[in-house]
Amino acid sequence: MARPFRSSRIPDLLILVGCLLVLPPGRASGSSEIIATRLLPSSVSARYGPAVALSLQAPGGSYVVPSRTGVEFRTSGALSDTLDGSFRTAGDVEEVAMSGRTAYLFAGDRGIVAVDTGDSTNLVAIGGHDHLGVVRHGAFAPSSNTLAAASDLVLYFLREDSPGSLHLIDTRAYTDGRKILRIQARADSFLVLSLRFAPTLRMLVTLYRVRSGTSAAESLWEFQANGLQAQDLCWPDAMAFVAVGNDGILPIDTETRLAAPAALVQGGRFVRHVDADGSSVVAVGESRTYAQFTRSGLKGRTLASQTDRLTSIDAFHVTLVGGLAVLSEDDQSPPPEPDEVANSLVEVLDVAQPLQPGRTQTTGQGRARRVVGDQGLAYLADYTGGLRIYRAGSADTSLVGVVPLAGNARAYDLAVDPVRHIVFLAAGTAGVLVVDVADPAAPGVVGSLLLPGITTTVSVINDTLTVAGRRGGSSAGVTFLGVANPSAPVARGALNYPSVMDPRALAVRDTVLFVADNTEGLLSVGFADPDAPVPVGAPSGMGASDLDLSGTSLVVGTSSDGVQIVDVTNPAAPNLLATVPSPPTFGVTQLGQTAIAALGNDGVLAIDLRIPSVPLVRGVIEIPGFSRDAFWANDSTLLVAATFGLERYRAGATVTVDPALSLSQDPSSLLPRVTILWFQTLPPGAIGWNLFRDPGGAAEGLATATGLRVNDSLLGPPVRAAVDDGAPAGATLRYRLEAFFPDGSSRKVAEGAITIGSNARVGRVYPNPYRPRNGLLLQIPYRVPSTDGGKSIRLRVFDSSGRLVRRIPGGTPPGGGFGSLAWDGRDDRGRLLADGVYFVRLQGPGIDDARQFILLR
Repeated sequence: MARPFRSSRIPDLLILVGCLLVLPPGRASGSSEIIATRLLPSSVSARYGPAVALSLQAPGGSYVVPSRTGVEFRTSGALSDTLDGSFRTAGDVEEVAMSGRTAYLFAGDRGIVAVDTGDSTNLVAIGGHDHLGVVRHGAFAPSSNTLAAASDLVLYFLREDSPGSLHLIDTRAYTDGRKILRIQARADSFLVLSLRFAPTLRMLVTLYRVRSGTSAAESLWEFQANGLQAQDLCWPDAMAFVAVGNDGILPIDTETRLAAPAALVQGGRFVRHVDADGSSVVAVGESRTYAQFTRSGLKGRTLASQTDRLTSIDAFHVTLVGGLAVLSEDDQSPPPEPDEVANSLVEVLDVAQPLQPGRTQTTGQGRARRVVGDQGLAYLADYTGGLRIYRAGSADTSLVGVVPLAGNARAYDLAVDPVRHIVFLAAGTAGVLVVDVADPAAPGVVGSLLLPGITTTVSVINDTLTVAGRRGGSSAGVTFLGVANPSAPVARGALNYPSVMDPRALAVRDTVLFVADNTEGLLSVGFADPDAPVPVGAPSGMGASDLDLSGTSLVVGTSSDGVQIVDVTNPAAPNLLATVPSPPTFGVTQLGQTAIAALGNDGVLAIDLRIPSVPLVRGVIEIPGFSRDAFWANDSTLLVAATFGLERYRAGATVTVDPALSLSQDPSSLLPRVTILWFQTLPPGAIGWNLFRDPGGAAEGLATATGLRVNDSLLGPPVRAAVDDGAPAGATLRYRLEAFFPDGSSRKVAEGAITIGSNARVGRVYPNPYRPRNGLLLQIPYRVPSTDGGKSIRLRVFDSSGRLVRRIPGGTPPGGGFGSLAWDGRDDRGRLLADGVYFVRLQGPGIDDARQFILLR
């Protein structure tokens, strides 16, 4: 009997981790891949952040610019602009800071990624720091080798030990509601711009100094001003300049802490970003505004001789590079689908001739939505770029042919008829386009059919029948198309709103159409008569974003109910076998033993389907950009449509088991201390190791778990051991060892699980020696098992002769674990005790332990 599809409960499903992505035997030297080795991409585009100048050669020079999915190394001169090289990473990279040849990428929830830019044509990862949570902003102070990095609310200071190797030295956590907007650095100091919204709008500019050799940041001063909508900050010399929205540009003297009059931009245009050098200040703002000022007066605080012009599209960032202004721009015209951006580019202006036409450059336009493979080719539905055709080999994904879209048409989905060499393209407001791809280097539209609403998905049934899905309120539905004559497709029967409300993907078995409806869930539509399709059964009710059918196995991605494994042996009564918890899913595919779920910004999830009723989570592949779809080009190459490009990974669908790590707990340590040993050699091309700890054993875990990295910095190739001092007591933990590659990707090499005991112990008392002054208390930390939580204990203090001088009752924490008792240096009568050696003894259920200390009055 089929399980009812309405139920969204999933606690009865055991999610297993540990069977990982591997290459089939003979394809690689036995090493498995959970996070696959990334190969070269195709169709990469970008959304650019603020550039950072490197070397200057007037006019122009070299610079790096964040691209949302990494960083690009570019060179601009008097006549030309060159993209020298690029690096891509998972996360959301909006800013970058430079230390010599090392670029530190602030990659959102992926932390800090260190990249060597010494060879501008081959940017390689050399390390990272992901213990800080979400990191958005940062700057590097060269005189003290210090990197400042920040989330919205917390400022971190890290010392650079060597290129790419950082350790945390100080932290500032703001509790007054301010949000950090920008950090700039000079010498050994940092200028931090933040904004507080309540109880009144207040801009704050704070100066910190970190001296060489010290491990603390000094807060030197703070400038505050009410009512200013601060956006950005630059700090070229003694003067700092702040972009303050409609109030223009505010100069601040960092030596006197006094502000000069603000300079309006075009009578009050909203200013987003600002930069300056010794002679000029440039700014960009709303409505394609670019403004340029000449600095004059004491310290160059006066801004005069304003020159204004329009940028190519809306500019959000500007950086001066050797007399050139480098602008990062986005097209803000709303496309038909709000979650996509139409265009991004870098524009270069000559500051000496600001009214001359700018030079625009892009890495490529495109927003990948769907990828389908056939006969060695990958067909990509590129939201803004139309149909793009690539080679899909393990060593070559070069572009073969393109069919651009006209007007407001957008490519949402595609389906391939391999026999007739035809691609059907779901083209939004343009309906369905029929493309002849017999010559993939010269594809062409041979037919089309307008449909009501927005055509968002399409599927081939046979050589005479195709079906398309439509969105758009009451215009939503599915329409069957007669395509016997590809040049003149005709509409046949349709099932319309409200039976179908928001179709995202289609699949066919026999005469049943399966619809992934983002509102209604999984729908079944019978089309024994294509001119009169009818609903079959009830919808699942769990919003579905994609589906993939292989034989009788249907994998369904949902927006809030994980990844569903469905048996459609009886197409009229789909049977839900299991659900894999996951973040919102945007695309799914399957091959043999493995299903792939595209999780947007959370990467790609691999699922073992060897037992469909008990799917096993194999791991997560981190993807640059927003992953929407994937397919295996062959048994060892996975192609991922990831918003800004078609990414290629070396990963296989065959399941195998990884070698085991050697794990042991140090019994002499009060706090949990795990020693991890491994005997594997580093795979060819890798540059070091990372070790991660996940909650749960090798047979447990969450689909989204990326784990806590045990090592602060990348472990070198010779390393074969590590120690984890932060393991929680009384828990089962999974450790996994990953080889790290210069392109920023990783490959899982070994794993293991260990249960951490919770031996009841008294820890090191502190301070020792103890001086009971100014209310200072002696702290006696301890640990008890969870089974002894919420129970009574007693602390007794003895002098050196063994005489009992004080009794202190207490209770263990409700859940066990760590606790602490305190003593004030007095006996049971409240008298201060004499100097000498003393002992504390803690007794209770499951604990009997003692420590020695010295009392000094």
